[in-house]
Amino acid sequence: MKGLDLFLLTCCLCSLSTLGGASEVEKALLKQLFTGYNLKVRPASSPEERVVVRVGMVLSSFVGLNMKNEEMSVVVVMNLEWTDHRLSWKPKEHDGIEVMRIPSAKVWLPDIVLINNNDGVFDVALHVHVQAYSNGRITWTPPALYCSSCGVKVAYFPFDWQNCTMQFRSYTYDSTEIEVQYALDSNGNEIREIQLDESYSEGGEWHIRHKPCRKNMNDDLYEDMTFYLIIERKPLYYVLNIILPCILITIIAIFNFYLPPDAGEKMGLSINVLLTLTVFLLLLADKIPETSLGVPIIVNYIMFTMILVTFSVILGVVVLNLHHRSPNTHIMPMWVRKIFIHMLPPYLGMMRPKVETPLSLETIPRREKKIVTISKVADEYFIRKPDSSILFPKPNRFHPEGMCTDLRKFIDGPSSYLTLPDELKSAIVAIIYIAEALQAEKDYEALKEDWQYVAMVVDRMFLWLFVVFTTVGTLAIFADASFNHTPTDPFKAP
Repeated sequence: MKGLDLFLLTCCLCSLSTLGGASEVEKALLKQLFTGYNLKVRPASSPEERVVVRVGMVLSSFVGLNMKNEEMSVVVVMNLEWTDHRLSWKPKEHDGIEVMRIPSAKVWLPDIVLINNNDGVFDVALHVHVQAYSNGRITWTPPALYCSSCGVKVAYFPFDWQNCTMQFRSYTYDSTEIEVQYALDSNGNEIREIQLDESYSEGGEWHIRHKPCRKNMNDDLYEDMTFYLIIERKPLYYVLNIILPCILITIIAIFNFYLPPDAGEKMGLSINVLLTLTVFLLLLADKIPETSLGVPIIVNYIMFTMILVTFSVILGVVVLNLHHRSPNTHIMPMWVRKIFIHMLPPYLGMMRPKVETPLSLETIPRREKKIVTISKVADEYFIRKPDSSILFPKPNRFHPEGMCTDLRKFIDGPSSYLTLPDELKSAIVAIIYIAEALQAEKDYEALKEDWQYVAMVVDRMFLWLFVVFTTVGTLAIFADASFNHTPTDPFKAP
């Protein structure tokens, strides 16, 4: 047992000595490297030499695009690489050590920051260690949460695409001191786009169509590396929650013209549809930025629908006005009768059960009441003498003598009128009054029905016009959106 314990103790001591030796070698190497090292001095062999800094980006997560604030948020891992000849060594002299992790606060770092940030944070989120290789190559891959400004184009919302950029450059070193280049892959080829992390998962609102990067030279002699995220919106949410309800509401507005005026809900339905569209417009106002550079296509559609519904309210007033007209207040002009009773109904698919009087026999009704008068002489009522040949036919075999001699003398006497008795005169006056009242009531109802029929024809005409304008306007708006919103890579040859 004592021999076994001694063997285990010896093994532990050997392992500790090995670990201590490794740490001592790294400690000695670090001491050697940082002797006389100044992290504030640019790692260039001569003042004229430019330090090449390679800038790349790995996208870990696309947080989102705040359209109201015109701000894009992403989680990325920066890939920075440069050469610091002061941090080079020979691996054979230091137990074969080829790479070391050094705290970033101890080495020179290129101040590559996000220039177009939107929250005042220029630097990365976490200052991780840099990796120093024996040949002097330094790599630094810090994670960062960047909020960059992104000018939002709302013209084709919600079928829109946005081109958001992230501009990185040195804050203090110009192009005479630092040369910005593309990052390199494992094969030494330049990476001219944003790389996606292995754990990256696409969100439900945006789809990344293109992600190029480009090196630019500014007028102030500062070089920058600009990363472009060309993203396309997935419009299903807005189609189901805004566009489809608006289309259904428009259909309800169309059926407003099919609603009979006597129902009493014609104006109420139009105004309710108008208020509903106003609510949808207010919901969209919370989504899109306050900009005057463009009007979203969905707002154009809602405004177009609101204008049509507004006209439907006005046209509904016209139809109700025509429907409730009567002969006591309005005279129907001949052109109204010609167009809306005789000409338009067959083209609108309407047929009236009542047989219409031919237009050639139509007369313009007058306001004054037609009065049938009886000739009056010396305050007496008379009736014209009837044709004697009708009342009293010529002599035949049934009447060989013909008329009564006294009656013929009475009719063919010196007077051409017969004076009626007072009782008969009163009866005739009553009969004439009843006939006039019945005829006036019949004419009143007929003219009132004509006005109601004109209102129905006008309502049906407005229905077809509303359907045509709504269909053509809707197709034109969304066809324009579908043909003009496809995003393309601005740096690829067509």
